[in-house]
Amino acid sequence: MYSNRPFKWFLDLIRPVRGRFLFAQLLDLVFVATSVIPATITGLLVDDVLTDRKLELLPRYLLLLVLIPLARSCIAVVFRYQFESRSQNTVMRIRESLYRHLQNLDASFYGRSRIGDIMSKMTGDVDMIRHFIAYTAFATLESVILFIFGSLYIFTVSWKLALVALLISPAIFILTYRLGRTVRPIWSEIREAFSRLNSVVQQNIAGNRVVRAFARADYEEEKFEKQNVSYRDANMRHNKAAVRFLPALDGLANLLTMPVILVGGILVIRGQLTIGGLVTFNGLLFVLTQPMRMAGNLMNEIQRYAASAAKVVDLFIERPRILQPQDQADKATADDEPFEQKRKASIRGKVEFRDVTFTYGERKGHALQPCLKNINLVAEPGQTIGVVGLTGSGKTSLINLIPRLYDTTFGAILIDDIDVRDYNLQELRRNIGMVMQDVFLFSDTIEGNIAYGVPDIEQEAVLSAARTAAADSFIRKMIDGYDTIIGERGVGLSGGQRQRIALARALVIRPRILILDDTTSAVDMETEHEIQQALARDLTDSTVFIIAHRISSVRNADQIIVLDEGSIVERGTHEELLALRGIYFDVFATQAGLTAEETAALSLEGGAANGTQPL
Repeated sequence: MYSNRPFKWFLDLIRPVRGRFLFAQLLDLVFVATSVIPATITGLLVDDVLTDRKLELLPRYLLLLVLIPLARSCIAVVFRYQFESRSQNTVMRIRESLYRHLQNLDASFYGRSRIGDIMSKMTGDVDMIRHFIAYTAFATLESVILFIFGSLYIFTVSWKLALVALLISPAIFILTYRLGRTVRPIWSEIREAFSRLNSVVQQNIAGNRVVRAFARADYEEEKFEKQNVSYRDANMRHNKAAVRFLPALDGLANLLTMPVILVGGILVIRGQLTIGGLVTFNGLLFVLTQPMRMAGNLMNEIQRYAASAAKVVDLFIERPRILQPQDQADKATADDEPFEQKRKASIRGKVEFRDVTFTYGERKGHALQPCLKNINLVAEPGQTIGVVGLTGSGKTSLINLIPRLYDTTFGAILIDDIDVRDYNLQELRRNIGMVMQDVFLFSDTIEGNIAYGVPDIEQEAVLSAARTAAADSFIRKMIDGYDTIIGERGVGLSGGQRQRIALARALVIRPRILILDDTTSAVDMETEHEIQQALARDLTDSTVFIIAHRISSVRNADQIIVLDEGSIVERGTHEELLALRGIYFDVFATQAGLTAEETAALSLEGGAANGTQPL
């Protein structure tokens, strides 16, 4: 749909409304054609009324000199409104399409893209497209038509003067062409510098707490100043280029009057041209000089559009790596369908990793080391699987593969013995509840955040999910309870409160598969125990994956796997893993606060966890 050529893309954009564009352009042609009438009438007035004393023609000429400009003004209002309204509607469609497109792009795209860069494309670059449609496109075409039509018309007045006037045109064309070649790469630099500047600002605002906590305001100011200077320098390079060409173009247009008056005067003296003819020709000079004066600015605007459109097109041609299966590509569920009808009710929750190896991709042409290697794991419906391991061992990468935030590099993940790549993506994810390690809450009410996945759900279901997540008690203590507006990313809440609201958000959809990525790391041990009991009571039929650093979070799991450098190095129940005296045992001993002597004695006993206190 989208060509990587900005001007071919522009034609594709206006295709749905090209009838209105053609109508507006037709009015523009009438506007251009009538531009020569006032100068022509002025010349006739000089010859017929002032020279030949035909006074009876004076009222007619004066009336035309009043009516024609009024008519042209009315025409200009209509066609310019048409261009502006079409541009607004077209840009609205671009934003909608771009936003939908961004929703379909997967985690790998957002992992390698700057948010500030995306935002600058959605705002500044898209607005430049609007400006091109509303003004630059018709102004450019108008100038071209005006120059061609005017050049032909002045030959009917005096072909000798017309040749004199057109002698300067080649220099105008050469300067305009050179200006375009010079400023186009500079505009690309300007847009890129603006994107970097926007990214710095966005990151600073999003991470303002970290900046304050580490007293790094000076560093952030220096970083901003560096990008600000880069943006200024790019604009200055453009200004230097414009200063080289634009005054020359304007100066050449102004110089055109001198040879025309000189040669025209000679022709009048020789009787080869009337005074009225000279007046008419001099009045018609604007049909040549105006396009010449505008040539530089219009070329500048065209290159601005080309740079911005190229960035927007680059975003459109991004393709998601996580694709719907062929037989599901055209399948969609209506937004007004009940949530239960959108889910795939047949999912029971069996999850199998079969020889799974996963790599995030390539960097600078070199393949990265796999972050998961030959993972084999089966979770039966209703089971709880604990996942532990050191930081960077691949825990989060493992669970991200289940809802297809990423796809496996080798091997397969099956749900109910069906490859996840054969499920409709929406149906698959509506059956999976996820609580991410990095909790994100929207700037909305607490109830709105909990009900985010099922906006039409009854309030009692929201309350039930909050009680299971041990969030109901602190929510009710807030001034507005569930109607309390929380700041973006949960500003105003503690880490534990954010985690419990995020957990309630995942529980409210009653998932067949629940993924908890270090969900209770910020809550106290008593609250964690309360949550575990509630999950065991309310999610008897759901398959649960728990990623945790605390042994207390996974000790009751049906199966615990220990990851190390992307491989499963230990697996079993809590007691079985303690008996192995491996990595899991070492973590347990450290978290239990056992001394070296107590750890050694425990190892010699050979018991599962005799003589120790539960964590």
